[in-house]
This record gives sequence, structure tokens and C-alpha cells, in this order.
Amino acid sequence: MPKKKQKNANGEGTIYECKSGRHKGKWIAQVTIGLTEDGKPKRKSIYGRTRTEVKEKLKIIMEELSKGIDLQAQSQLSFGNWLLTWMDEYKRMDLRLFTWENYQRYIQNHIYPSLGHVMLKSLDTDHIQKLYNRMHQSEKAPASIRKVHQIINSCLEKAVEKKLLSWNPAKATNLPKLNNTEAKAMSEVEMDKFLDVIVKEPPKWNAAFLTLLGSGLRIGELLALEWNDIDLDNELLYIRRTLSRTKSKGLVLEEPKTQKSKRPVPLPEPTVEAIKKHQKTQREIIMAADPDYKNRNLVFGTDIGTHIYPRNFNRKYYLLREKAGVSKEITLHGLRYQNLNKIQTF
Repeated sequence: MPKKKQKNANGEGTIYECKSGRHKGKWIAQVTIGLTEDGKPKRKSIYGRTRTEVKEKLKIIMEELSKGIDLQAQSQLSFGNWLLTWMDEYKRMDLRLFTWENYQRYIQNHIYPSLGHVMLKSLDTDHIQKLYNRMHQSEKAPASIRKVHQIINSCLEKAVEKKLLSWNPAKATNLPKLNNTEAKAMSEVEMDKFLDVIVKEPPKWNAAFLTLLGSGLRIGELLALEWNDIDLDNELLYIRRTLSRTKSKGLVLEEPKTQKSKRPVPLPEPTVEAIKKHQKTQREIIMAADPDYKNRNLVFGTDIGTHIYPRNFNRKYYLLREKAGVSKEITLHGLRYQNLNKIQTF
């Protein structure tokens, strides 16, 4: 196929006009972007209607090369392939299993079906924004859209760091504002009713809910507590692990959510007294237990000594909430935000 070749004056590569074949009349530029497996130059071709158009496209590619962007690797990767690589090689050790599985759900349900087929080199802000817009139109929660963005943004940041991209297109997207969904706390009247109900419960449940109310613990942190995590003499509690329910392994003990979570937590005196009462009762149960009892040194365990499933703890709370006549808007998570002064005088 005869070609009329012209050297770019700035030495940016070869630009020529195609005189025959399927690209007849188009201008073409070629630039070396790497080497093949047998050591031969790997070339990238750029097409355009005019020499000026091709020159501008070539300029962009040369700028990418000057920044060290690996155009050869980039040309062989879809975003979906890079996303899976990122998860397997860069996030597996970084995430708790519970969080890992959440990431996988967002990827499988939202990200991969929409963006997995797009080549990494071609992924732009519009592709990503359209995904967010579709989720918004499908009435997905703003928090879910922001979680998807967190995953995409982090994945693309690593691609920039690895010289697969020169910039992160997710940074230019618009995100929905979070709804004002701050967990609501009980009113003083509701709190009085709730305290009246839990004090009539067996010592384990009374102590468990007073601990939640008096410490601000997360449910997983509460259910992971062992007796050596509580210093009753000094009225302190130490968070050293959290209990999570995972799809692949069931209940697992993991590191707390953040390093800041590993903190000593002061306990109100009524909570300490409730824990002491529960401890005495638990010891009596263990002494009378049959061989099937599994003593795992848990502060709040099942009747056979194993970990309580978080969803079962939630169910217990729903029953107590209904019995106390507390609004259904007050979630178990909302107990973290109660006024501790009320517990101090309980």
C-alpha cells in the first residue's frame, strides 16, 4: 500500500497520508510505545482526517510517554481486568474480610457490569459519571453511590501510581450529597422506658445493652469482648477486636475498623455494676453447664458459650424496643449516640 510519508518537524514521530486501502485519504502517525516479546519495536498507530488532527493526537501520546506511562500495558488492559488485579494484588491484605466481601458485592453488582468492558486507556469521566447517574435514577442510596466511587477512585489512583494512566478520571465526577441520616437517639422519655425494660431482663442482656449505651461501642466490638478486655476495678474497657459476619467464613474476629478504635473506654458505674452481676451469673452457668458448653471467655455469648450473631442481637433489640414503646427510627446503631448522663444516674 503506497504511502506518502512526512517526518514531523519536531521529531515527534512519522506522519503520513494513506493513498490507498481502507484508510485511503486519512492521515496516520506511528510512534513506538515499547518492545514486543522478541525485542522488536511495538508501534501505535493514530488516525485522523487531517495532518493537524493527527499531530495533536500524537502530541498527547508523546506527553504520556514523557511521563513514563506504559502505553503498551495500558493498551492490553480493560478496566475490568485492572479492577480484578487491583483487588487481588493490592487490596486483599489491606481490607478486613467483611470489607473485602462488601467491595466484591459493589464490584459485581454495579461497577463490573457497567465499566468492566471499557479499555483502561479509554475510560473517561463520562463513563464513570453515567454509572453514578444510573444508580441515582434507580434510587440507590447516596452512600452506596459514594462507596462505588470510593472503590473506582482508589483503583484508578493505583493505576496512576503504576504509570498505567496519567490522571484519574474519577476525580472530575460529581457525587450526590449524603442524606441527613444521622442516627437518631432516644428522647428522655423513651430512654426511661427502655431502661425500665432492660433492667428486668436476665443479667446478660441488661449488661450488654447498658454497655452499648454507656460506651458507644459498635455491635461487632461488643460481641467480640472477652473478659480480659474489661478492667472492672478501674472501670475501663479495651477494644481489641471486632466480630463480623462474612459470606465465605461465617463469623470472624478481625482488627477494629481503625487504629483509633483501639482505645480504652471508660464505663459508667451503673454499667460496671451490671457487668459484675452478669459475670457472677455467667460463672454459675458455666459451673453447671454440660460438656457441650464452649467456654470461649466471652463477655456476651450464647447460652452454649459461642459468639452471638449480630443479626440475632439486632432481633433482641427490636423486641426490647417494641416492649418499651420506643420509635422504630431508633436503630441499634443509634444507641451509640445516647446521652451518657442518663446512664450515669440510672
